[in-house]
Amino acid sequence: MSTITETLQAIPWFSSLDQPHFEKLVALATEKNWPANHVIFREGEVDDQLHVIVAGQVALEVHIPNRGRVTILTIGPHELFGWSAVVPVVQKKTASARAVHPTQAIAFNGVALRQACEADHDLGYYFFRRMTNVVAGRLSATRMQLLDMYAVGGQE
Repeated sequence: MSTITETLQAIPWFSSLDQPHFEKLVALATEKNWPANHVIFREGEVDDQLHVIVAGQVALEVHIPNRGRVTILTIGPHELFGWSAVVPVVQKKTASARAVHPTQAIAFNGVALRQACEADHDLGYYFFRRMTNVVAGRLSATRMQLLDMYAVGGQE
């Protein structure tokens, strides 16, 4: 993986940040690598990392009683996961994350990122505005999975 700065500059989510805000995020970032089928975190665990995929894929999964593990969404390069690490009230992971293929990512310490956003409201507005789209997308994917699982013969 190239340097964190070069990697983040290539991701549209971060490339539109002004330089001071971008540098704040780079200072909070570390590189991560996982082999295929590695469980990155489990649903219900407390984990303090927000991740951006650089290469590979991650399956976001939930446990459904009597059904086992169900993949609600598979995400790839430039997508974020682990958003609950930045939201102070949530604290626990709402799904499990598993590397589908060997995966490279950039990780941000959730507590430090939240503190940076609180200290700099412009950065916080930018970051959380974008992150709400991520959360909304996950809610939509979960809804679609629920509709698939509980739909009864096309009845409304």
